[in-house]
Parts: sequence; structure tokens; C-alpha cells
Amino acid sequence: MQISGVIKSIRYTNEKNGYTVCEVESEQKLVTMVGIMPLLSVGEYVTAKGKYVTHPTYGRQFEVESCERKKPSKEDEIMDYLSSGFIRGLGPATAKKIVETFKDKTFEIFEKEPYRLSEIKGISPQKALFFGQAFIEHEHIRNIVMFLNKFNISSGYAAKVWKRYGTYAGAEIQKNPYLLAENDIGVSFAECDRIAQYYGIEPYHKERLKCALLYILNKFTANGNTYAKKNELIDQGVRLTKVSEEYLLDAFDSLLLEGRICVEKRFPDRVYTDFLFQAECYCAHKLNLLNRVFCDFDDGETDKLLEEYEKNNNICLDEIQKMAIKSALNQGVFVITGGPGTGKTTIIKVLISIFQSRGLSIALTAPTGRAAKRVSEATGCEAKTIHRLLEVGYNIEEDEEPYFMHHEDNPLEYDVIIVDEASMIDIVLMSSLLNAILDGTRLIIVGDADQLQSVGPGKVLSDIIDSGQFPVVKLTTIFRQAEQSLIVTNAHLINQGSMPYINKEEGDFFFIPKMTSQDTAKAVVELCARVIPEKFGFDPIKDIQVLAPMRKGNTGISRLNEILQQTLNPDKNRPQIVRGNIIYRTGDRVMQIRNDYTMPYVVTDEKGNWTEGIGVYNGDLGFITDIDNKNEIITVTYDDNRTCEYNFDQLDNLEHAYAITVHKSQGTEFPAVVIPLFSVPPMLMCRNLLYTAVTRAKELVVIVGSFEIMERMIENINERERFSGLKERLYEYLGT
Repeated sequence: MQISGVIKSIRYTNEKNGYTVCEVESEQKLVTMVGIMPLLSVGEYVTAKGKYVTHPTYGRQFEVESCERKKPSKEDEIMDYLSSGFIRGLGPATAKKIVETFKDKTFEIFEKEPYRLSEIKGISPQKALFFGQAFIEHEHIRNIVMFLNKFNISSGYAAKVWKRYGTYAGAEIQKNPYLLAENDIGVSFAECDRIAQYYGIEPYHKERLKCALLYILNKFTANGNTYAKKNELIDQGVRLTKVSEEYLLDAFDSLLLEGRICVEKRFPDRVYTDFLFQAECYCAHKLNLLNRVFCDFDDGETDKLLEEYEKNNNICLDEIQKMAIKSALNQGVFVITGGPGTGKTTIIKVLISIFQSRGLSIALTAPTGRAAKRVSEATGCEAKTIHRLLEVGYNIEEDEEPYFMHHEDNPLEYDVIIVDEASMIDIVLMSSLLNAILDGTRLIIVGDADQLQSVGPGKVLSDIIDSGQFPVVKLTTIFRQAEQSLIVTNAHLINQGSMPYINKEEGDFFFIPKMTSQDTAKAVVELCARVIPEKFGFDPIKDIQVLAPMRKGNTGISRLNEILQQTLNPDKNRPQIVRGNIIYRTGDRVMQIRNDYTMPYVVTDEKGNWTEGIGVYNGDLGFITDIDNKNEIITVTYDDNRTCEYNFDQLDNLEHAYAITVHKSQGTEFPAVVIPLFSVPPMLMCRNLLYTAVTRAKELVVIVGSFEIMERMIENINERERFSGLKERLYEYLGT
């Protein structure tokens, strides 16, 4: 059957696959249409082919097989279309003024003469051009969506394709579908192959083989490596493309000639992307330049300063701490490492005090907002994330990629830079930080080398330590430990490969055995909702954090977040928005899952004063404090009091955070931590993952699940090997 009509309302749309439920006025009656119809707007005229079906819950619906659309022609439909939300800031009142002024020429004005929109009172020339650009972009993206939809590729990729290739996207992709597999778009190689076959591109086509090698190389870097081994790259290429090795080697040589990959003569088996090669080389070069000895503090003077600090602060430093402080005062690059409770923060506090007494300027920084907040509270010195320290710039008008405003030509003007939680820093961020540090600046690197490595590529902290080219102090004495606390003690036992002490009735470290993953998940919910709040007085949402090794399965964060939300924040009368299978509700704990350098925020202090800024980052945690369904805005207040407003089309930047992965928890601390261990994938069954999870807790740890899995994780010292060349480069610059 075929029906035609005007879209009157859109009840639901899945932005990833384009599945839509809408109401269409056809022959003076409303018809509910369901199916893949991406980026529809109220007011459009559509013609759909399909059939009527009866849904057991929702009744009679028209199930769409194909859908064609055209822009509305009647003035009221044009107004509905323009005010449907695809142009930010253009509401019904403004749409009405525009249509009343330009009538049936409205769309032509948007496309060819958008500056004329400023003839309407309340629309500035800048806003007029923005409206015109948004209108054109929307139309082009819809065309891209339809093109991708023909190959069953999610409409979520359309904006990325538009940003990369603009008006010529369709033509470019037809010529070379493998462009879709590039990093900033991310379509799988298999899906690109399907499109290529449709257009008759041969399996031996060089662009296909080059794309396959880059696709595999990017997978290596996504797994934390800065390079791939050539033989593995070629072998995986053969398996992926099903062509013989000689064709892959020819494609490999072409990529070398084009400068898209890098191979050094001395390491012919290491294949880098140019970007990571440059970052790794620069880190080694700059660390070499910074590695020098100062003579500003002699031992006699330092002894007096330390004695005075101990007296004023009523503490007693041990000899290793004193030695670390003396060395750090006079080194260009100095590393302090050690487990929880070994006094790393105390050393930072003493160093800040001594440097400040000499009038030296200090920057204290950490990779994440929570880590920066924690070290700031512990030291009393303001700390910034590395991103905020380097200051992110972004030219919105020219749609440039974000960049750091501090670099070699505009360096940070500090005498000392102290970096905490350095195990989280990847090679790219380290390169950016070093690029902004002046020669002659002291760099003090602090971190626990036994924790999980950075999410991004490289193993910066361990490479610097293992190179043996920089002074390093490893702290082993445990200071931060209450008489009856087992958290710090057990963390060190786990790190040494020993089983932790587990309390039976009282204490702060518990293990609860469960026989199935379902029982483990139920126990996690019961612990968070009732047992821990009743027994220890912790707030179930603000104080208790579930840390899971993985995302999938009954004890993965996806399922746990679903059932924890149902239990901890079940009030369906609260404002909420549904996206696919996910409900976002006022009061939900959420996490930003990617860096957004342009997101504006407001910080309000206790006196009601407020300041503005931009930037939210991967791993920031907060709460949904408001949902405005009319204006399609979700307000999130982060743990450091930044408040951000998200449009509904930005919801893919947020995910629930009642449960988060252990990797995402790095650099943070929580009053109470619950760790489900069941059906853990072999690649995640390693000691440092459990160690990292346990060290996130300040007052309480509860492990739930399989005792055998906990034993196997503690026994397994080997995490997946990472390929990184920084250590060898440091040898090269500094000598063995």
C-alpha cells in the first residue's frame, strides 16, 4: 500500500538507526507510521510504501518499507517544519514571522539569500547566516542519511560524513566507499566492503587494501599501542581482505610513499601512524631537554625547611620522603611513584610549600576533573586538568578542530609543573603538555605505575620509569591507614599477588560469594539500595560507586545501570526523556563520555556568584538536575559544580554512571565502591584492574561474585602487552 500526508508529530526516533514513530495526516485522518525514516521533521509531506499491521499494545500502525519526502508548500506546514527543532534557536514565533514575510519564497531565502532573514526584527545578521547555514546543512545531512540508509548504515554517521566531505559526500563515497572507515567517521571495514561491492569495486583495488591496513593499524592504536608490528599488520590484512600478501605489501608501500604511515630504518618491524610517531619522538626529545640538575637548594637549607614544615604541620616525614623532596627540588624531571597511602600527596604538599617560600610559581595539574579536584582538596593548592591548564581554543565560525592555546610559541609561564595521576596520561596528551613547557621548568611527575595504563595509546609513566634515565623515588611505606582499615593493606597485598584479608562481620573490606551472574547483579543492587546505606550510612547515589570490569553481560555496566536506575531513581513522574532503550531522568547520575571542547558551562559559588567557561571532558561525573522537554534541553551539574545544558541531540555524549568501568574510574576516589566479578573476559582478568578498582575506595570496598575469578585476577600479573617505543627513544636521547 501507499499513503501520503503531512507529518503532524514525531513520537519517537532512534538517532542511531533512524527508526521513527510519527503521526501523519492522510486524507483527513491521523495514521501512525513506524519504520526506518531518519531525520523527519514536523510539517514535511511524505509518501510511504508499506502495509498496515496491528501492534498488540499500540494498535493499528502503518509499517513503512520505503519513504520519500518533499518540503512543505503550505504556509502553516512551512512554519511547523522550520520550528520543529532542527535549527537551534528558531522557535514557532520566529518561524511565523519568517513565513509571513517571505511566504512561498521562504526556503529559497534560507538557501540562497539567508542574510535577508535579518530584515525581520529580532534576527541579527549573524543569526541570519547561522539559520541559513543550519538549514542547508540539515538538507545535505538528510541526503547523506538517505544514501547511507540504502546500505543499512546508521544515520548517526551522517553528520561526520558531512563534516568531512560536505556537499560532495555522496560522489566521494561512491568513488571510494572506504573513506567511511577513516577514524573521524568510523564505519566498519565490512560495511564499506558492502558498498564497494554494490558499485563494482574489485577486491584487489588498491584503495580497498590501503584502507584495510589503516583500519587495522587504527585498531592497534585504539587498544593502547603507539605502533603495530608489520608482520601482524600484514597477516591481519590478508585475513580481512582475503587477498594474497603481495597485494597488501604493495598497498603498504603506497601508504609509506604517501606519508600516511611511518617506519624507521632501525625498527623496520614497527608501523606508526604519522601522528603518533611525531608525538612519541617529541616526548623523548622534550624530556631530554628538561632533564637537568639545578643547584638552587642545598642540603642544609632544605633540612631546615623540612624541619620547620614538620613542626608547623605536626607530621613526621620518613627518610625516603625527605630524600624524594630534596631530589625533586633540584631536578628538571623527577618521578614519584608508589601505591595508595604511601605519602605521594604529602610530598606534593611539602614541595609546594618550599617552592612557594622561594617565590617560584607552580602549576598543579591532573588528567581528569575529579583527579584535579581530589589533589586540590588534599593539598590546598588549586589544581587544573591538563586540558584547562593548556586552555582549549576552538574557532566555531570556521569549524576548526579544537587546539591548545599553550604551546611552544605561547608556553606556560611557571617555574614548576607538578602532574598527579600520571599513569592516566597517554602519549598524545603528554606530547601536548611537554610542547607547552618552557626549557628550565621543573617537571615533577607523580603516579602509581601499578595501576591500569592510560585509555589512549602509549605507556608514558612506566616507559619513563623503566628507561632508567630519570631520577625516580618509589614509596613503599604505608602511612594512610587507620588502625582497623584494610583497604590500603589489601590493595598492597593484591599488588603483591597475595589474597586480601576479608572481614566476616565488621570492617571496611568484604567479599560476598555468588554462584551466577544474575545473582551477582541482584546483590549489587541490594547492596547499593539497602544494605550499605543502612549499615554504613552512605547515600546510595552520591557516595556508592559500582565499578565493573566490562560493559556487557549481566554484570556489565550497561545492564547494571539499567537495573540500578530502576531501583535508585524509579520515579516516573519526574521529568524524563526516552532515547531508544535508554531513559534519561532528573536525578540520574551520568558521565560525559567524550571530550567536548565547545560545551559552555557555568559555575556558581556559595555566595551566588557565577563564572562562565567552556569544555567538558571524557569521564566527568555529575547529575541530571533538570529536563526541559518543551525546549529539548537537559541540564547536568557536574561534581565540581559546573552546570551544562545539553540539547536532546547531544545525548549520545552522556551515559548513566550508577555503574562505570574500572578504566573510567582512574584518578578518582569514592566513599564506597562495589565491585562485581563474574564472567570477566580473559583480557580483563588481570591484577592491576582489580588493584585499580580497590584503590578507588576511601572508606568501604565490597567485592561480589566469584572467588575463583578474584583469585585468577590476583594471580595474573600480565595485562595485555602494549607496543610503545618511548623507552627506546629515551635511551637514544639520554644514553644507556
